[in-house]
Amino acid sequence: MNLSEISKLSEDDARATLERIRWPSGPVCTHCGAVDHLKKLEGKAHRPGLYKCNDCGEQFTATVNTVMEDSHLPIRIWLMAFSIICGAKKGISALQLQRQLGLGSYRTAWHLAHRIRYAMKQEPLAGLLAGVVEGDETYVGGKPRKFAGPRKGPKYSRGRGTKKVPVVALVERDGRVRAMPVERVDAKTLAKFVRANVDPNAALHTDEWAGYKTVGKEFAGGHHVVNHGKREYAREGVTINSAESFRGGPGLRDRMAAWLRWILGSIMPPISPRLPA
Repeated sequence: MNLSEISKLSEDDARATLERIRWPSGPVCTHCGAVDHLKKLEGKAHRPGLYKCNDCGEQFTATVNTVMEDSHLPIRIWLMAFSIICGAKKGISALQLQRQLGLGSYRTAWHLAHRIRYAMKQEPLAGLLAGVVEGDETYVGGKPRKFAGPRKGPKYSRGRGTKKVPVVALVERDGRVRAMPVERVDAKTLAKFVRANVDPNAALHTDEWAGYKTVGKEFAGGHHVVNHGKREYAREGVTINSAESFRGGPGLRDRMAAWLRWILGSIMPPISPRLPA
């Protein structure tokens, strides 16, 4: 559903939508996991969307054990906030979220945004990347300003060797993306990032950068390399050009750029190696 469709929902419709998303095959007890012997409580004394499990005797709603639990905000507002944050190409600040949703305080918008970002770090998004995973780096810091005289040295170079902040990204084909600014792109730093985000049974695809060689040996699917120095960009399915892997979608560098725009649009400070993912 898009934001326009969500905004037209009544609170009852929004609750029904949440239930369909969370329980596509019908209600499930959030306490014991039972799917049978569940009863919807619809008395005047009961709040909307309340169920009772006759197996464990507990009551629950679709918001129990979620970031929406115990919230006083309407479910419709939560769904709209999810839509806005997930659809914001360049990220969104709490102040802008407050204005768009008509919230009464900045603190409410701030809490709402943080809870949604916390949810985005949980399963199924939090699991290790699997299958074919492509790895690459880019450097962030803008182009040097024009001035008279020669432009040489690390300050003006592009790619490896520059003074810009390196950002490493891992892309799961037809799936998720992990990116993080790092202090350097040596073997130790790359190995730590790759191990923390890639399943050991995956196949790792990278360019010829030596920093990937050691950690690449740890993956059951093998470490497959394309040699950009020899103008090799694809070989029998081995590539880090995710434009092909995603069937014409944005490439790896486009996805890293989109991630950086999301970060900058949300929190505004300059990129630093100490910035968390």
